[in-house]
Amino acid sequence: MTARLHVGTSGWSYKEWVGPVYPRGLKDARMLECYTALFRTCEINTTFYNIPNEFVVRAWDRKTPGDFTFATKIHRSVTHDARLDFGKIGTGLNTFMNRMKPLDHKIHAYLLQLPPKFSRASDADARNLERFLAFWERNWPPEKLVVEFRNLSWIHDTGTGVATGPAITRTGATLEPSTASLLSSHGAGFCTVIEPLLPPVIEATDPGRVYIRFHGFGSNPWFNYNFSTEDLRAWGTRINQVREQVKDIHVYFNNHFSGYAVKNAQTLMDVLEVPHERLDEVQRRFSPDKGQSALDAFTS
Repeated sequence: MTARLHVGTSGWSYKEWVGPVYPRGLKDARMLECYTALFRTCEINTTFYNIPNEFVVRAWDRKTPGDFTFATKIHRSVTHDARLDFGKIGTGLNTFMNRMKPLDHKIHAYLLQLPPKFSRASDADARNLERFLAFWERNWPPEKLVVEFRNLSWIHDTGTGVATGPAITRTGATLEPSTASLLSSHGAGFCTVIEPLLPPVIEATDPGRVYIRFHGFGSNPWFNYNFSTEDLRAWGTRINQVREQVKDIHVYFNNHFSGYAVKNAQTLMDVLEVPHERLDEVQRRFSPDKGQSALDAFTS
């Protein structure tokens, strides 16, 4: 078994991508279409902040090819406001899942990003997570849930110190055995995060896939960061080391500033030998000025 590799970015609609990524003059309504020429998967970041209406969700489906896949972040009212407490979630989770239903056939993962203070040391937090996983397993495909921990208590950190640069050198950390067991028992996946405060644990709690998010190591904020080619080659080596363990590896770059995410994602695809269209070729194809450019060349 050699994992299929899926590489994309966290979101596609960024004004600052006009120029570095999208041709100037491209209408906002065509950004997703242009994105799908570059990548075959995308993580929807905006659903963490706002639950989209049905018309928007159906448009995402309509504007993407049949084999295109999405991951989507579960709304913060479930994770950060209610902290997975069903006494506080109310109908929020069902509302979110119902809104996403028109796109569900393309969604391979629902990302449950937990708050930084959501700790394994808290009996309430640990109990809420276990209840949430059990509830999800009863109501939706367990293999579609991926959990992103932002608190070190869920990880057994045998590394040395906190990473201040590309965390590729900080190895040795694993999930706490109880954390790995909990996720595995409910069929949920684990999300690797590449950031300053947590070690980069790559672990498959679900044999179906590995899920990796590149946040970055910028100072204000973290995701204002451009990974070097050397960084990405090193990460490519680590990713290749787990390719025989799972069916799919999903990688998303969240360092969207200045279009770094697109550049870095395409570089990683080159490193991992994932076929893709080149950015400059896509820019030429989608440029609103291509007709005028051709006329200028003809008449010069």
